[in-house]
Amino acid sequence: MTAEFAYPTDVRFTCSNCGDCCVNTNILLRPEETAFLVGIDWHGRADDLVDVTPSVAASAPGARSGRRLRKREDGACIYLGSDKQCRIHQHFGAARKSLMCRMYPFHFYPLNERVAVDCAFSCNAISRREGSKLETHVPEWSRLLDSELGSPRPRKHRLNNKSALSDQTLWELEQYVLAFLEDSTMALFDRVRCIVEYSRLATTGDPSTDAATEMRRALAQGLPLQISRIPWEGQMDRTQQAVFFQWLCLVLNPTTANEDLLRGPSLEAAKRKRVAIGNRYRKPDQAPYVDNRELAATFEQIAEIDGSFVEGEGADRLRSFLSAKILGQRYLLAGEKSMSFVEAIPKLALNYPMAIWTSQALAADRGASAVESEDLRVALRLLDRSLGQLATSRLPKKQARACDFIMLETDFVVCARNQLLGLV
Repeated sequence: MTAEFAYPTDVRFTCSNCGDCCVNTNILLRPEETAFLVGIDWHGRADDLVDVTPSVAASAPGARSGRRLRKREDGACIYLGSDKQCRIHQHFGAARKSLMCRMYPFHFYPLNERVAVDCAFSCNAISRREGSKLETHVPEWSRLLDSELGSPRPRKHRLNNKSALSDQTLWELEQYVLAFLEDSTMALFDRVRCIVEYSRLATTGDPSTDAATEMRRALAQGLPLQISRIPWEGQMDRTQQAVFFQWLCLVLNPTTANEDLLRGPSLEAAKRKRVAIGNRYRKPDQAPYVDNRELAATFEQIAEIDGSFVEGEGADRLRSFLSAKILGQRYLLAGEKSMSFVEAIPKLALNYPMAIWTSQALAADRGASAVESEDLRVALRLLDRSLGQLATSRLPKKQARACDFIMLETDFVVCARNQLLGLV
């Protein structure tokens, strides 16, 4: 297969064999992969795997039925060895690992005669910008698509709740948005404001008309010149704060190892624990949970942390993250469903203030007074795990409507950023 791959030019990756991707990740299996694993005789190879059932039913809400790799209680894949290496790879070669394992940290989406490549910043090597340029991986991607994937299944896109969106027009919109993010003449804050304003102003009417095309072009030229005149005052009101921390709790605390297998009293106990974790996000004197771990700092202490690094030295790292998510198309996903462009852009931009708070929380947890580079790197790793996996529809209907209104109809990103950095 000859494909034109669209990928970020500033992302690097070479596998460091850290084994981190083999922990707390649900790896879905194809039927032939399950059959291969069932047929392995582990005698003399790994005695702890003898007679172990290699897979369990995948039962994520809304997901297609299937099976996933079995995980240990610590969240690690059962095939991860004590040396943090994959025992399938060691004994049978890389080609016998599951397709999802071989694809990581990349995923592929067809778009306008291109294949968009999503890069998982949850990967240690990518988050550290370690390894070779992505162009060196193109031959490997091509072989994978030829031998395993074929042509990735296309998705239908929407501009908003009323209008469909062709691949060509979506690509055009994304190129304008990427140009905003790459415009070094603007501060990062103004670049993010540009993409949010553009998603509001350039998405009215029929997107396929010549008039709409011209309007998009004119707005793309004019917004960077006008953005400084658009007011950015304000901090979050009580409703916005409730939505911000509720969403942040969901994003930063994904389900724990094997939680999808719980039933009866065990499942109810897990739900009660998650409610208790969420309730902490409403109380300033409580310590929040991040990555399902209680931090050694309260919300009040986190609020005192200097987060200016994110908009200073860390701005390029955050810009790279946002750009890669747009180019990779995963920002348009919400669980098993696709979001419209108008809905997806503000929710992606919300990762900006969420990265500030998460960096502050990690700095406070280690007893520092200000955010540093490692705090932001880890924050982006945590945020990227849930990107494209969560939907407001998972919440009760009343809460879901409130979340969508706040996220899409208010200056949520601006107000959250101002409050977290102590600005008016």
